[in-house]
Amino acid sequence: MIGKLKLENNILKSEEDITGKILLPFLNDLGLDISEISLEDSFKVRLGKSLIKRGRSDILCKKHGKNLFVIEVKSETVVIDKEDIDQGISYARLLDQIAPFTIITNGRDTRIFDSVSKKELTGSSISQNSSFWNNGYTLSNHEEIRIRFEALSKFVSLSPGNLRIFCENQINNRMGTIIGSTNSPHAKFVKELHVQNKELKHSFQRFKDSENSVFSIIGDAGVGKTNAICSLSLQSIGDDFVFFYNGTLLDKSPIELLAQDLNIVFSSKTESETVLKKLNDLGNFSNKNILIFIDGIDECIYFNITPELSEIALTIRNLERVKICFSCKSTFYSELLEIKGTKTHLYEELIKHHDIIPSLNGYPGFLLSDFSKDEMDDIIPIYRKVFGFKGEISDLLLKELQNGFFLRIFSEVYSNKSVPEKIDDKDLIKKYLKQSLGKTELGVELGLRILSKIGKVFSDYRFTELESFKGESIEGESLYDKLNLSVEGKLPRELFDRNLLIKSNNDETYDISFYYSKIRDYIICYHTHKLHKLSNEEFYEVLNILYENRLRQSALSFYCNSGISSSHEMILKRFKQEKALNYVNQYESYLNDNFKRFKKLFNPKTEGKIGIVMPKDLIKGDGYALFPIQPELPDKIIYEDLAFSKSYYDNPLIQKGVQTLYGSNTSLLVSDQTNVLMKNIFEQLKKILENTKLNGYNSNILLQEKAASILYCNFKILGYDYDIKDFYLPRFDLVYPIDLKDLEKRMYIVAATKYFRKEGKNTGEINALLENSDHNIEEIPGLKYELSSQLRDLWKIVQILLKRGQREILKHYLPTPDISLESVKVLYDPKKNRSNVRMLQFSDSKAKTYLTEFFKLLEKCYSEFVEYYFPTFKNDLPFYSSMPHEYFIFMRNNEIRDWGFFASKSSEDKEIKVNFKNWDTNTNKLPKEEGIKNYRVFSIDQVLHVSDRFILPRGTFGSADKIEEYCIFKYWIYNILNRDFEDLFEDFTGNSY
Repeated sequence: MIGKLKLENNILKSEEDITGKILLPFLNDLGLDISEISLEDSFKVRLGKSLIKRGRSDILCKKHGKNLFVIEVKSETVVIDKEDIDQGISYARLLDQIAPFTIITNGRDTRIFDSVSKKELTGSSISQNSSFWNNGYTLSNHEEIRIRFEALSKFVSLSPGNLRIFCENQINNRMGTIIGSTNSPHAKFVKELHVQNKELKHSFQRFKDSENSVFSIIGDAGVGKTNAICSLSLQSIGDDFVFFYNGTLLDKSPIELLAQDLNIVFSSKTESETVLKKLNDLGNFSNKNILIFIDGIDECIYFNITPELSEIALTIRNLERVKICFSCKSTFYSELLEIKGTKTHLYEELIKHHDIIPSLNGYPGFLLSDFSKDEMDDIIPIYRKVFGFKGEISDLLLKELQNGFFLRIFSEVYSNKSVPEKIDDKDLIKKYLKQSLGKTELGVELGLRILSKIGKVFSDYRFTELESFKGESIEGESLYDKLNLSVEGKLPRELFDRNLLIKSNNDETYDISFYYSKIRDYIICYHTHKLHKLSNEEFYEVLNILYENRLRQSALSFYCNSGISSSHEMILKRFKQEKALNYVNQYESYLNDNFKRFKKLFNPKTEGKIGIVMPKDLIKGDGYALFPIQPELPDKIIYEDLAFSKSYYDNPLIQKGVQTLYGSNTSLLVSDQTNVLMKNIFEQLKKILENTKLNGYNSNILLQEKAASILYCNFKILGYDYDIKDFYLPRFDLVYPIDLKDLEKRMYIVAATKYFRKEGKNTGEINALLENSDHNIEEIPGLKYELSSQLRDLWKIVQILLKRGQREILKHYLPTPDISLESVKVLYDPKKNRSNVRMLQFSDSKAKTYLTEFFKLLEKCYSEFVEYYFPTFKNDLPFYSSMPHEYFIFMRNNEIRDWGFFASKSSEDKEIKVNFKNWDTNTNKLPKEEGIKNYRVFSIDQVLHVSDRFILPRGTFGSADKIEEYCIFKYWIYNILNRDFEDLFEDFTGNSY
């Protein structure tokens, strides 16, 4: 055969000549029928998943319906080289059914190769040398993967045209109906309308040029994410090896789809890494990046997408050629980057290229938003040319058209019509729905009826805060149940294709929501609730339920902005006024009934009556504030501009005593205000307790504790000559007895001396004034402010104790150390072993006495504190209601000054008891006591001072830190109080302490 293919003369030079005048007659002589011979325009090769026409002058020959050989024809002047051989073999391997043999000829020289082994075949019985032929065209799975992939690599590397053919076929298959013209009802991407975001273009180019592997485009529905990612993928064809996937149709792992598109079948998912590595090899072979684009990853119905993408990101971080770009709605983004609170590998790769976006809750990505004004200058002429709308676009109208989807709606509605100066959202959406649904098989009437029922489900649905934050969508099966659809029943596909509804992936199922919020609001207003048809009485009644969830509120807001009648407007104003007054009355009443002793710590910081400020425009305005009612401002409700348009001191809200401005008043407008009332009050109470704002001046022990701490830290200022050596444990016994009248006089002298010096008095004049004074600090206005804040607090405490008839404090309220500082200092360096130095100043017996007295006084202090500040809650507080307690201190190896465990339970005989029990560390088991549930690690150091790790606020100068550190009872009371209120905080605020 080889000899017969040689030319007898030199008159045939082109490939066409060789094919037509030599090869075809020769093949016919071999007994091949014309029907078994296919030229390049009548046979196709498989590029991945796609079959495409050959692009060269080649021949495919078959026998008995099976591919036999491919002839790669070269012109006479071409010398057959390795590249020609590789090209011919790759074509044979890329056929839907691999051809066993490859023939390369230029008319003078003809060579035959085994397409599988690539061996050159010679002799008269070449078929006997082909295992593939002899095995009946069968290969192992592994072998077929190898040779097909190698063939694809050769094909795309041979020419830019081949690469473009592959990418265009893959993208066209996967984009499906996403791409189209303005007349395509389902097209999201219309090339002629697209204007590329310059910042996105530059960011993506930097990404391609970098070593980073993942790029994300994030934004709300309708901002143009699909347009952006489609544009980037199409522009990358030729420069890169491009794959594109539509998230809406992503029903399996992206890796499986990649394998399909490469015509590679893998036996198990464990081989997914192999696909990516093969892709990387393909990129290295062709010297191109492999770009995988996934549009709308949140809409895919493959439920394992988050862990899958995390693993893909982990793999490609080590591959130099493979990169992924995906788009996602903002509301779903966190689901993609975290699994049970842990950042995924996808997050780790994104942070390498993208900046943190605050509005995305600190996640990295490229945030696509509505069009800027500069972009609109480029976009409007294009849309005007395509849709033919007439007239000038006003600045007001231009601002509303900055959302890409809304611009598309507007353009379709006003196609070949004059544009208005201002958009009427209601009329525009009404026209769009009529126009859009009219192009579907559903029709307008049925389509609106279905949307109305869906709107009712959304209107009635009780969204959690998390669900609302994620975009107000409903789990698909739940929606079907409420619509009474069977398991097999589905919502009409047209509603999704026309971008009226949208699906989003959600763990093991998918969610459904309206694509555009204004269309949803229109449906709920005018078709679900039919607000425009309600009487005034009916409208007032329905207002109570319209504020029950965010969707209803949004729908009502749409109604107010797009055609509310004057009578309905008056009803809405009256409704808001009545709700505001009812709320502030309940708020004030609750504070008076439950927190009267510290009411002034709650907003608006008054012990008197409370009023409410509402916006002047009750219909379109929002927000509210509470203010202290004054004689000159007796109204319970007033109306102001709630925007801070003036300077701080000139603002009328500040002048009226407003402390906090709330951005929204919709929470006050619900039918039952109890939840919002309790949430607001208990959130404030939580902060009051966190900041230890309540001083406990009713308790003598707490007063003495604070007085001793302040005196101990300020004794030099007050003129005492105590010999204090403090190694991290105050020797309070040195300051006793405390003569309160003498202490009062000393504080007066400190304040008056500073005051009179400022007045210009000399020392003699000052001494005379001090001698003749009755030492009442109140005798001169402003005199007490010459004292530090600590000494002012001490003055107040002394006055309270004196008024109670107490003239002297003889001894400390707790046992004091009985081991000298010097002896402890010998054993431990105080700077390095503070806790040991503190504890070892107590002998074993003195430490036990200290702890016993401490817990007895603690319960007394706590009881007084709760009964004074929280009388209406005391029976709801677990620690208080179970007093008195029996305490158990389990000593490690019978040593009280070592660490151990601590527990307590309600005392059965109603007496406070403190039990010391040995804990044998060899058994590694704690002694069991009936009635005890919780054990806590404990050391005596915890009741000697407030540790550095504890939460009490610290002062900013001098000895203020030590004053707080020595107020042990105060710390323990707040610690117990916060635990006691934990359930109430969770009930009323949704957050535990």
